[in-house]
Amino acid sequence: MATDPVELLSEKAQKALSRGQYQEAREVYQQALGYYSDSTELHYGIATACFLLGDLNSAVYHFKEVIRIDPLRAGAYVNLGAVYNQLGHLDEALATLRRGIQLDANRAEGYYNLGLVYKQLGQLEMAVNAYREAVRLNSKMYDAHYNLGNIFLEKGQHALAIVHYRSALAIRPDWQKGHNGLAVAQSEQKSLEVTSLARTSEPSGALTAADSKLDPNRTLDPKFHGNLLRELHDVTVETEEKGQFLLAFLQQQVEEAIRELSICMLTPKDPKYDLDDQIKKFDEVMAQLHELQDGLQQRILRTKLLSEQVVKI
Repeated sequence: MATDPVELLSEKAQKALSRGQYQEAREVYQQALGYYSDSTELHYGIATACFLLGDLNSAVYHFKEVIRIDPLRAGAYVNLGAVYNQLGHLDEALATLRRGIQLDANRAEGYYNLGLVYKQLGQLEMAVNAYREAVRLNSKMYDAHYNLGNIFLEKGQHALAIVHYRSALAIRPDWQKGHNGLAVAQSEQKSLEVTSLARTSEPSGALTAADSKLDPNRTLDPKFHGNLLRELHDVTVETEEKGQFLLAFLQQQVEEAIRELSICMLTPKDPKYDLDDQIKKFDEVMAQLHELQDGLQQRILRTKLLSEQVVKI
């Protein structure tokens, strides 16, 4: 059983926090600090109580005290950055969150809070990168998926917005905000599809004339079409294989290059990532991607030409 007064007061304060009695917790932590003013745990506890009470300036003071005593405590930087964000001190928030991520690159909440700051700064791509890293580290972070949905909705990328709203709801099915966001994204996507369909369904004289020349009952003669159909089949198979390889390349090489470059940009002072090296790697991957795209495009064009020859013969 605890007999040390600091330990007893700390336990009492923690219980008060768990019961939602934040003011009591703050007062008890303050008493404990009278015995041991350089305790990181006590400062951390009182900072948490102050934050929950809405006393953000006091929360800043005590999180900074944690950092003063233990400069390598990543969680204190992340929480301090979150408080700076709520205070509107965005530059301080960015610098503090980046430092927290440098100390612990596996903290999903660090990237999540970084996404919040970038969103407020209007840097949407950076916010997307930060949120994506957050959900990569913690796939259950439904609010990061929700925020990604909001950004993609704002950018008019409805399909991506729908994906992330659904991911949020898969984790938290009864979340009304998630359902509202999904409904808006689906409604806007449907409106765009209806508009697009109306445009493409307008009659075209040239198209109608061309279509009228096609005989739906026409049969193919192996003597005339055999070699052409065989070549068309081979090119179609090659096109499918090239498409699958391109998809795998996007999911592996390109995604990894983007992720590492994003981390480097989000945490520019991280010694594990050199910006010049990451840019060089990214450029090399993009060059390979363009080559694959060109190869696939050539085969698609060849398939189209062969198909047209079959129709014309």
